[in-house]
Amino acid sequence: MRITRLYLRNYRVYEDPLELEIPPGLVGIYGVNGAGKSVLLEAILFTLWGAARTSRDEVRTAGIVADCVTEVSFEHEGHLYLVRRTLSGASATSRAEAHADGSQVAEGVTDTGRYVHSVLGMDASAFRASVFAEQKQLAAFSVRPPAERRALVLSLLGITPLDVALRQARADSRDALSQLAQVRAVLTDPSQIEAELELERAAAAAASAEAAEASAAAEASATVAASAEAEHRRLDQLGRMFEALVAEGKARRAERDDLARRAQRLEGEAALLAEAGGQLAGLEERASGLASGQANLGLVDAVVRALCGYRRSGVQVPAEPVRADPDAVALAVELAGRARARLAELEGRHSSASEDLERAALAFSRAGELSGEAECPLCGQALGVAAEAVQTHRREELAAAEARVSALRAAAAEAAAEAARTDGAARAAQAELSAAEGAWSEWVRAKERQAEALAALEEAIDAALAAGVRGAPESASPGVAAGQRGPAAGQRGPAAPESASPAVAAGLRGPAAPDRAGALLELAEVVVGRRDQLATDVELARGAAEEAANLRGRLQRGPAVAVELEEIGNRIVALEAEMAELREKLKALDYRPEDLSAATQTAGEARSAAQAAAQASHAAQLALAMAQAGAASVLRRLEDSREQHRRLTEMGEQARHLGRAAELLGTFRNVVVGSVGPRLSAQANELFAELTDNEYDGLEVDPETYEIQIRDQGTVYGMDRFSGSETDLANLALRVAISEQVMLLSGGSVGLLVLDEVFGPLDADRKERMLLALERLKGRFGQVMVVTHDNDLKEQLPNAIEVVKLPGRRATARVL
Repeated sequence: MRITRLYLRNYRVYEDPLELEIPPGLVGIYGVNGAGKSVLLEAILFTLWGAARTSRDEVRTAGIVADCVTEVSFEHEGHLYLVRRTLSGASATSRAEAHADGSQVAEGVTDTGRYVHSVLGMDASAFRASVFAEQKQLAAFSVRPPAERRALVLSLLGITPLDVALRQARADSRDALSQLAQVRAVLTDPSQIEAELELERAAAAAASAEAAEASAAAEASATVAASAEAEHRRLDQLGRMFEALVAEGKARRAERDDLARRAQRLEGEAALLAEAGGQLAGLEERASGLASGQANLGLVDAVVRALCGYRRSGVQVPAEPVRADPDAVALAVELAGRARARLAELEGRHSSASEDLERAALAFSRAGELSGEAECPLCGQALGVAAEAVQTHRREELAAAEARVSALRAAAAEAAAEAARTDGAARAAQAELSAAEGAWSEWVRAKERQAEALAALEEAIDAALAAGVRGAPESASPGVAAGQRGPAAGQRGPAAPESASPAVAAGLRGPAAPDRAGALLELAEVVVGRRDQLATDVELARGAAEEAANLRGRLQRGPAVAVELEEIGNRIVALEAEMAELREKLKALDYRPEDLSAATQTAGEARSAAQAAAQASHAAQLALAMAQAGAASVLRRLEDSREQHRRLTEMGEQARHLGRAAELLGTFRNVVVGSVGPRLSAQANELFAELTDNEYDGLEVDPETYEIQIRDQGTVYGMDRFSGSETDLANLALRVAISEQVMLLSGGSVGLLVLDEVFGPLDADRKERMLLALERLKGRFGQVMVVTHDNDLKEQLPNAIEVVKLPGRRATARVL
């Protein structure tokens, strides 16, 4: 078993949702004391089996009424399981469910617990004993007295219930013998009870006669009361029928009055409809021009939009820019190239001169080492007085080389300055050319947009004039607009007629005409001047159309009003007839309220008399029942006495069997305890050898006291002889052996070990050895969780979970 995930919400100190992906192997859980480390481990036991150290109403986070939800996901024998447990409501109602490989397999607290038991092979107590180990348990193996140590081991191994069963069996045997003695002491002679039974039966017979007489009187009173009740019910039913007829008559009268008022309103409405018929023709005539007016208004609005677009385009046209000179840019680029070439040449000569200088310096240095006795490097003869001449010649060569390098360095610096200057001039010229070309392109685009806006304005004016929008000068006509595009358009027909003004006719012949825009703007202003009148006419026509539609709708109600008036008249006549019929029914009932009052009083008196007779009969029946119960009680006593005499022998046999069962249970308990010691010793010895690298001969566990002893070089020693590290490892080995023994006895295989605060009292060296031991335990357990408050250990553990204490007795955790 390996825990893979833990989810908590409103569980003890973990109020906010907490989801932890638990890694395999050795996992440390650390944090300050009281933060909630052990709560994480308690949540596992609570989720799987619902086991908690407190009552259910204390499991939820203090002060929180929301649901408590816990989930545990774990891998076991190649399958993935999920168990979820929830506490809901004020009464902390518990719900649980289990999933296997993504499918739900159990639901409900009982079924989920059984399923977890079937998967792991153990119940909650066996799981706790085999998985959870605390520091106080480990220390108890070496520091507690033998009796306490023995009790702890037997408790962990689950043998303590055998002791409890043995004590219970012995107590049952003692109780059986005691009961046998008590029965013998209190047994009564059956003949005495038989005489008492005869007296009780005689008293029951007398009570039976009295009860029969009282019952007859009660039946007679009940008959009289039933007759009075029947008469009362008859008169009460007549009264309800009378009230129903009166209420129905009032409803008919109210309906007739409502219909009369509605008929009056409908007659007024009919008169108004007759007047509305004469108004409809005038309104329809005023609304007839709505469609054409809306169309003309739309054309004028198109001229307005085109005019606004043209004016905006004129604002966006900049002044015509000055064209740049590309030849000047080319000349600047050429001068920059020449300067860079001159600089490259001087840098090459300076580099060559620098190499010559290095060679001259080397030659001069070597010449300084020459003397008159030295040999000439060329002919091999002694230099004599020529050595000084060689040195002078090398000195002159060095000075000449230094002068050339200095001159070339100065010339290169001047050339570099000239190259930088010409490069800057070339870049500035190129930037100026690019800016001028961009300004020219923008100016051209702006002029094109202006021309497009002017063309759109011309097209809108043509459409308005062609539709007959009135208000333009009489000299202008759709033909003028058609001829305004000039020969270049080729789509508008002949030129402007002679009736057009000379400025218009001359200014609309093509894009080059200077007055074309002015003429179009003049026409646009004339067309736009008609908008307000057109808008007013459209609104008036629309209002007339709406009013006409309303009148037509109202006139359509004329036939319905006439039909409704006729129906109301017929209904009023029918209601008058129904009211007359109701009045006749009231007379036929012959009902008087005073008759019902008298019947009510008579029925009440008869009912009281019947109740008194029934109470007397009931009392007689109670007396009879008590007499019969007394006789039955004496009869049961007689039967019990006879039965007790029969069972006396059986009780003796049962007491003997219980004593024998206690003896056999004691023998079985001793056999189990005697076999546990050797197995624990063998398992603890094997693990101790593994944890200490077989440093000692072996580990032995006393089968009676469970004291731990270490065999070293053939001699057995107590734990007082060894250091704290050996004691810790020995205690750990015994505790792990107990866990394995519990799993063996329960038939399960968990593979999980939880150690709580085992590092608390250890020094640095002992902690180091304990960490090594825990690393080795991973071979036996797939997952080992170690709880500690020592923060220094988190760096030494391969995996760690940090528990952080929050204000308000809350906590959270995270995987590091």
